[in-house]
Order: sequence, then C-alpha cells, then structure tokens
Amino acid sequence: MKKKKIVLVFALLFSVFLTACTQKASDPKQDNWTKYQKQGSVTIGFDNTFVPMGFEEKNGQYAGFDIDLAQAVSDKLGIQITFQPIDWDMKETELQNGTIDAIWNGYTATDERKEKVAFTIPYMGKSTSFGL
Repeated sequence: MKKKKIVLVFALLFSVFLTACTQKASDPKQDNWTKYQKQGSVTIGFDNTFVPMGFEEKNGQYAGFDIDLAQAVSDKLGIQITFQPIDWDMKETELQNGTIDAIWNGYTATDERKEKVAFTIPYMGKSTSFGL
C-alpha cells in the first residue's frame, strides 16, 4: 500500500512538472501535458555532469538520482523519455526554443526563474543530504 502511494505521488509530481516546465518563456502558464500524452514522449534536459543527480557514465549511459526518478515515473505514466544533455547555462533558452520539453536536474525555483518558467512542487528540499 505504501509503495502505491509513493508511485502516485511521483506520478503526480511528474505530470505537474511536465505541465509546469514545458512552457515558452513568453507564456509560463501554458499546459502542454495533453500534447505529451498524445505524443507518448517528452525530452528532458539535464546537466550530464551533475553527480550524483544526473551524469554520463564512462560507458555512455546516463545515471543518477534524477535520471532514475524520472524514468520510474515515466514508466508508470507510459511516457517515453529522451534525456538530452544541455549546457546548463542555456537551460531556459533550450526550453524556450523547444530543444527540450522540461528541465529535471537540480533546477531550484527562484523569483527570477519563476518569471521565465513555471515550477511544480519540489521533490527535494534545501536540507536534503546525500551524506557526501
């Protein structure tokens, strides 16, 4: 029962996340979730050097907490994910230009960023620690 609740929470977060972070900078309230459901896929931009959250292993595979979480949620929702490494300094531009559909990778909601994109409920807090 607890496992089902966790999956439901992650599914909700993922659907809200996709709705929130896939807007053009000119219209941060636009909801694109229906579009991605019809497509059955979404492209997620991430920093592939952000260990342990998202990174590229020596064998070329993407790994990390954010990668695993996004993949688990997408499996439950039946949405295919394409992970797209991006220049982290250009993340909002990549989103605005449609190169990526969402950002999932340690993207902190700040007042300045909220003017450019909409955010969902965070899945990690500032006090989260990995014991590093």
